[in-house]
Amino acid sequence: MTSDPGGDWVQELMRSFRDKLLGGLYEGLYELDGGPLRRVMDAQAETCMHAFVALADIPADLDFEQFIDRMKISGPSRVRIDQEGGDAFLWTELHEGECVCPHVRQGVIRLDAKLCLCGETWVRLLVERHARRRAAVEMVESVATGAQNCVYRISLGEPLPPASAQA
Repeated sequence: MTSDPGGDWVQELMRSFRDKLLGGLYEGLYELDGGPLRRVMDAQAETCMHAFVALADIPADLDFEQFIDRMKISGPSRVRIDQEGGDAFLWTELHEGECVCPHVRQGVIRLDAKLCLCGETWVRLLVERHARRRAAVEMVESVATGAQNCVYRISLGEPLPPASAQA
């Protein structure tokens, strides 16, 4: 199977165009606050989470312990999980000072602390998917604010209805 050698530059041009549009869109999003910003970042996180589990081939039927073991080798960065007692733990993504967002890594958007809302939701959705319980996620520290790693405090809550956990 041969590819059109002349088509590569067109694809690269379109990719560059899309990247510039997305970068401009995020500059506008970074001007938002409160509920509107949260809704946009939640929607982005949900899309990203579904793409990630498909790309990393993480089946929805893994239980929470199996999922955690899988994330230690399949995530966008190494992950360390520290139990804080009971249903609370710290989720540390070992980024070594770099944001894990693919848009930031590829230079499409600039890193802004508001992007951390997306990260919180991404972690919450993954945890809820496999713990099959509600999860509260709080950003403890972030690369966007000068830390070496992103750290989330997670508290598990009530069980999710069966259909919600498999999303």
